[in-house]
Amino acid sequence: MDAAPLKDNSLHVSTRVLLIATCLLAAAHLGLLVRAPHGLGWSLLILVMTFWCLKCARGVLLGESVQALMLMSALMALLHIIMVLGLPGAVAHHATSSASHHAAQAIPMLAVGLSELVLTFFAAVILNRSRMRCSNLLEAR
Repeated sequence: MDAAPLKDNSLHVSTRVLLIATCLLAAAHLGLLVRAPHGLGWSLLILVMTFWCLKCARGVLLGESVQALMLMSALMALLHIIMVLGLPGAVAHHATSSASHHAAQAIPMLAVGLSELVLTFFAAVILNRSRMRCSNLLEAR
């Protein structure tokens, strides 16, 4: 019975780390937006998705499931990869400019996309641990 509070505490700490990482990644998005100006459409998309991600993080802070945050991070990772590589038949996000400009923009975008994947994985681990904890509590009854 002493192990249950430890699990609660480790899950709580993991969730706090996830929330801090989410806020840092949101700040990185805003920093990239300032550092590498985008057109109005891309800027609005980045802002909407960044604030939506923060909305999901706020929900986790208030005790909601991390599932929405996990899905948002996965979507943002996918969008970053698509923006760098482009879609079949379409150009990449920064491909219309010079090759050196595209490479200079691609590296930070891939780094942010990779960070989004790490955040997605971390959220999935927390979601799995919380579900395992719930099933263990049900079995204990």
